[in-house]
Amino acid sequence: MGVLALAGLAALATERRFRFIDWHFLAFCMILPAAYMWNMMITGWETDILDRPIHLFAGFLIYCLIGRIGLHRNTLFYAALLGAFTALGIAVYEGVYLGNARVFGLGNRWNAVPFGNFSLIVGFFCVAAAGLVPRGLEAPAPRRLHLLLSFAGVVAGLTASLLSGTRGGWVAIPLLVLLCVFLNDQLSRRSRGLALIVILGVVTVFFSTSDRMHSRVSEAQAQITQFIAAPDDPKSHAAPVGVRLGMWYWGIKKFMEHPLTGMGLSAYEEERKAAVDSGELPPDFIGYANLHNEIITSLALGGLPSALAVIAFWIIGWRFFHAHLKAGNQEEHYFALCGLLVLVGTAVFAMTEGLFGTSPGTKALVLCLAVPAGAIRYCERMRTAPVCSGSAEQQPAT
Repeated sequence: MGVLALAGLAALATERRFRFIDWHFLAFCMILPAAYMWNMMITGWETDILDRPIHLFAGFLIYCLIGRIGLHRNTLFYAALLGAFTALGIAVYEGVYLGNARVFGLGNRWNAVPFGNFSLIVGFFCVAAAGLVPRGLEAPAPRRLHLLLSFAGVVAGLTASLLSGTRGGWVAIPLLVLLCVFLNDQLSRRSRGLALIVILGVVTVFFSTSDRMHSRVSEAQAQITQFIAAPDDPKSHAAPVGVRLGMWYWGIKKFMEHPLTGMGLSAYEEERKAAVDSGELPPDFIGYANLHNEIITSLALGGLPSALAVIAFWIIGWRFFHAHLKAGNQEEHYFALCGLLVLVGTAVFAMTEGLFGTSPGTKALVLCLAVPAGAIRYCERMRTAPVCSGSAEQQPAT
């Protein structure tokens, strides 16, 4: 990722002019780091806190690089297909062969939560390409193979996500299905209905046959009931869901104490330690980088301005990608749909996690946003660039 960012910096340095699309994506990438810096200017400076949010600026540099050299739609599709089946292989090895309850990636290179969530995302990158025919596959047989690979990719991603034991991503599945089916303008009404039935059927089968899933859902329901009955009882915070509910309850109280600035990003570690020492929250809380809900974390740590910045992040991102769905270009449409899948998926994930909760998750988020956004930039440049008489349209390098 660092190499790509450096190459993007070189591309940025030689850029002749900034277009509106560039300012739009820059605002999207910088609004959260700016909110972090604003809060620390008021409540106290701690540079380490910026480490993960500033990855978004690296994402802008990668966007500049892809926007310069271009990216074929089928390159992203086959990369997503490879990613989905790689995730499936890891999940089967760790979750089935080794019998682990959670899948953390080979050698614990990932956390189970981002592993499951982004396995889901790359799987939906595959099915988003259903109906979009790559170059050279115009004949019926190759088209059917492409459609088969699209659905195989989403099944692989779904399976990897479910085997990871991550519950937060399950809520996003219906929304991602709807995006893929109803924002794919290359699918006929019949194909959309068939795609909806197939994907929802696969999801239903997984939900109805997985004992592990039933067990985790039942556990969550019991823990929620226990917390509602006694929110201040330390026993209600003993289990994973209870810990989350306890953190949200604590975070909302902290926001009410300081609605404009929160407790301060730089004060979080000290406040967290005090809550554990006093018995207000269980010892497990000491290892959590956030409150496992991006909105509540922003309210508690940075107050109302930080929470508004998070909401603006999603709105600006939605407007960026949604604006390119109707560009009349299959490539641009696919990249825009992928960007929307990432935005909607991570918005849902962030309701039980954080945008920057882990280093692997942060890097995956940045890459999954920057690559399709950069490809959109390239498509727009080619669409709006003056074409010289007798010259061929420039093709992406990758």
